[in-house]
Amino acid sequence: MKELAEFKNWLKSIIENNIEDEQLEFVWELMESPYIEFHYNLLQDQTLDDDFKRHLAFRFTEHGEQAEDFLIQKLDDNEDLEFQADIIFLLGKLNKKHKSKILAYTREFTKSENDYKRDRAIIVLGWIGKAADANILENHLLNDTNSNCRAWSASAYMQMWFRKENDLLKTKAFEAYKAALPNESDYFVLSVILSAIREMGNTKLGVSKSALDELDTEKIDLAKIKAIRFLDKVLKR
Repeated sequence: MKELAEFKNWLKSIIENNIEDEQLEFVWELMESPYIEFHYNLLQDQTLDDDFKRHLAFRFTEHGEQAEDFLIQKLDDNEDLEFQADIIFLLGKLNKKHKSKILAYTREFTKSENDYKRDRAIIVLGWIGKAADANILENHLLNDTNSNCRAWSASAYMQMWFRKENDLLKTKAFEAYKAALPNESDYFVLSVILSAIREMGNTKLGVSKSALDELDTEKIDLAKIKAIRFLDKVLKR
């Protein structure tokens, strides 16, 4: 295994000589190394190109329990405040040793005034949240000023439901979707809500997945009307 100095020299060579072909090899070797702090610091290195940093971030969780310990300590010590959104996102993927603490931080971060921090926390809540967290999702779906946060709230209901197909959770989600649809004007948010209803309600709503993905406004407007009718019918049962 390479020493830390060798990794640093290798990285320097990749950057100075623009050797893109070696980036993945570098990431694969680094993720199997004990140099977690070095790997972590690279995630915040503004001199690296975005694709390289994405690969580094995607593979950071390969460090496993040690990475989880490292990241939790960062939050406990209130360090790297500008990077906390990405930290909670990484912890949401790990979520083994410190489950209760990760969930507690996730819930807290949904209250952040920073749009991106709320964005990441809401996504993680969909991965690891409990049915009791449905109220948090409802609040963001109906009231958040950031469209991504509203969209991820709609999606998070579905993610929770996929983990455990709970009828009460589905009802809460459908009630929130019904309340959101009439007033929502952002077509990305609408497409996510409609996608969730299609999956959870086992109904097509007269719109294809591709139309939703492509934000076909005309088809989304028609599907929105059908979705409201569908939800009215289901919630009356």
